[in-house]
Amino acid sequence: MSIRILIADDHIMFTDMLQHTLATQPEQYTVVGVASDGETALELTLSQRPDLLLLDYEMPKLGRLASFCQDLLRQSPETRILVIGSHTEEEYAVEAAVGGAHGYISKAAPVADLGTAITTVHAGGIWADPHLPPRVFHTFLHGKGETAQNLRELSRQELTVLTLLAQGMSNQQISIRLHISPKTVKNHLTHIFAKLRASNRHQAAQQFYITEGIGYPSVAQVRVS
Repeated sequence: MSIRILIADDHIMFTDMLQHTLATQPEQYTVVGVASDGETALELTLSQRPDLLLLDYEMPKLGRLASFCQDLLRQSPETRILVIGSHTEEEYAVEAAVGGAHGYISKAAPVADLGTAITTVHAGGIWADPHLPPRVFHTFLHGKGETAQNLRELSRQELTVLTLLAQGMSNQQISIRLHISPKTVKNHLTHIFAKLRASNRHQAAQQFYITEGIGYPSVAQVRVS
């Protein structure tokens, strides 16, 4: 039986190419609908109940990616979510993971990788684009429970600041990267520590990657029973 796929992306040329690519293997994939905004993506998910949603991380009426994924999975828990993005941006991939998505792949990935990602996610596994750091894979693998819930409480800007902090950046470096003042960075960190119940940068980073006592996997995909 083919995998029933809903495509949610507001770039018409990309969705046309994606539909054409998937249509070449009808025994494996069936596109059940195309949405160009978050509101339509949710409506079509609830009406079509696809096996897998290919979701662009930045669309009209999507809102915050993590919140959208969480809301969709609450209403359609049987649907698997594979987020697609224009770049291998770590903060978006992590936001997808804490929202409950099952994978992230760049639009620049080879077609073969897309097919493998779809098959892996549909089969109950997870997929993190191979160009992302292994720690992102680990966040997808363990992004559940209380820690993930705490991360969902962060705003997009706070999550971005935390991503950069966990990469080892100083407040000054974060300030320059995000074009905000060091004082604003400090304020964000104060809110982040409170929401994560962390007392310092190290504890916040540990919660972010949920890696204490566990080594990073060296592969991009895994089956999860």
